[in-house]
Amino acid sequence: MKAISRHKLILPMALAASLLASPLAWSGDHENCDKEPRHGKHDQRDRKEMMEHRFDHMAERLNLTEKQRDEMRAIFKKGHEERKAQFEKRREDRPEMLSGDPASSDFKSQVAAAADKAAESARDRVQAKADAYAAIYQVLNAEQRETWAKMQAERKERKGDRGHGPRHA
Repeated sequence: MKAISRHKLILPMALAASLLASPLAWSGDHENCDKEPRHGKHDQRDRKEMMEHRFDHMAERLNLTEKQRDEMRAIFKKGHEERKAQFEKRREDRPEMLSGDPASSDFKSQVAAAADKAAESARDRVQAKADAYAAIYQVLNAEQRETWAKMQAERKERKGDRGHGPRHA
């Protein structure tokens, strides 16, 4: 009997493997796959629940009154709306791709304009964060401010060098 070359076996083996794997891939309950998207409202609901849980934890640790809770919620809502507006503005003002001769003055002007837009956007984000922090500080009494400072230090310690921004702050 002649030895069969490897090349002649590759296609039948691949076909056999795919036929064996396909029942595994399609097994299970797939009735609601097209009805419940993986992203969108489901994820937003989970995120909203997580944020509410974090807010409640913070409020308990700070021993906030109902009035303070309402004021803090308003501050956070305003901050969320401002970040959303800033995001939309950045998306609309997104600079065009740099093009042309990198040694030309036109290219250097493109770079300068893009850097100016990025700097302005960063300034706006930092100012909004500072404004929110100042508003929070005004809501808290002296004892709560001390607890707030401890919470911020703990958060910074946990965060380490992972980065910055709203998702890591």
